[in-house]
Amino acid sequence: MNKKKPSLAPILITTLMMFDTQVLAETIDHSQHIQKAETEHAHHAKQEDKPVMNHDMHQHHGHGDHHMSFDAEGMVMNSNDSELPRDCAKISEDYKITVKAGIHYSHPFPGNIFGFDQHEIKVKPCSRLEVTFVNEDEVRHQWMVHDLPRYIYDQGMFHLEAAGGATKTGTFIVPSDHKTYLIHCDIAQHMEKGMKAQLVVGKGNGDLPSVPGISGPWLKP
Repeated sequence: MNKKKPSLAPILITTLMMFDTQVLAETIDHSQHIQKAETEHAHHAKQEDKPVMNHDMHQHHGHGDHHMSFDAEGMVMNSNDSELPRDCAKISEDYKITVKAGIHYSHPFPGNIFGFDQHEIKVKPCSRLEVTFVNEDEVRHQWMVHDLPRYIYDQGMFHLEAAGGATKTGTFIVPSDHKTYLIHCDIAQHMEKGMKAQLVVGKGNGDLPSVPGISGPWLKP
């Protein structure tokens, strides 16, 4: 009489049940990690959305300090009132300059939409400039100077940014060379629509193109 072979069904069922339990446990555990990550991300995003008041940030980049202070009204980047450029033995002169930004400053220049109240600033080599930037518009604007010494100014830039109706003040020191520096607003299309100026140190090295009231448009040959 042939003996019946033991059925494998109970073993398979038990194995499958164990496998399903493990998968379910891993799924629950994984979902908990996702939920935790999403919670942390949401908390981080919420913190980033909050306006930061009177907050200073210091980061190190190369030889100089990248100094940035910002709050709900705007930002000041790379302000420097004491570190001299390597080619300057001392401060030659101090200037206090107020620059205003607004749509109405563009009216004398057909085709422009935005504008500064002054498009050329002349200073002595090795001078120190305290600039107060007044934004009279409802939209955010910037007043940026480029090509400054990178060992002092991160990315060679001094940067003021003011929200609509806000005012920001910062200081920087220019080198001794006779040079013309670009000033502009870096927000998309603001420079192209009129927010461009030049800083002439000493004798400068020529006018920049397309500065309202100063020079003609730059044309490709």
